[in-house]
Parts: sequence; structure tokens; C-alpha cells
Amino acid sequence: YKAKFELAKNRLSNRFGFRIPDGGFFLWLDVGDGILAADKLWREAGVKVLPGEYLAKETSSGNPAKRFIRVALVNDFATTSGALDRLTQTL
Repeated sequence: YKAKFELAKNRLSNRFGFRIPDGGFFLWLDVGDGILAADKLWREAGVKVLPGEYLAKETSSGNPAKRFIRVALVNDFATTSGALDRLTQTL
């Protein structure tokens, strides 16, 4: 995963609050509205991501992950590279 995180770093730079996580195999990207971004990425770019809102508990001040998408870097390197390119072109 180290190579995929470096790839993501090169593709995303400082966009979407990108940072390499301390652990795990996914990125949390701040896209403003995770559900809208996930839908747009699927429809327009063929990229599946998970809205962060689906992974967090609603609180009295709203859902803390509403602005985010979770991007899993689980496919092979070439597929991941293409998906990150389409993600940055689409959002």
C-alpha cells in the first residue's frame, strides 16, 4: 500500500484535505458532500467510493463525516492509478 499512498499523494497533492493515514488502506477526502460526490464519481467516472456519512453516527450537531468520502486503495496499481486520475478530473 505504500506505493499506492505515494501515488495518491502525487495525484491529489493538497486537494480534499489529503494526508497519508497512519494506518489502514483507505483515504478520507473532504469533498463537501460525500453522498453527492460518491454519486457523481460513480455516474461520471465509474469510480466507486463510500460516503463517509454511512460510516459515522449522527450526533446532535449532525454527522461528522458528511463532508467526506472514503476511498479504498485495494485494487491493483494500474487500476488505482486510473481511478485516482478520474476522481481528480471529476471532482
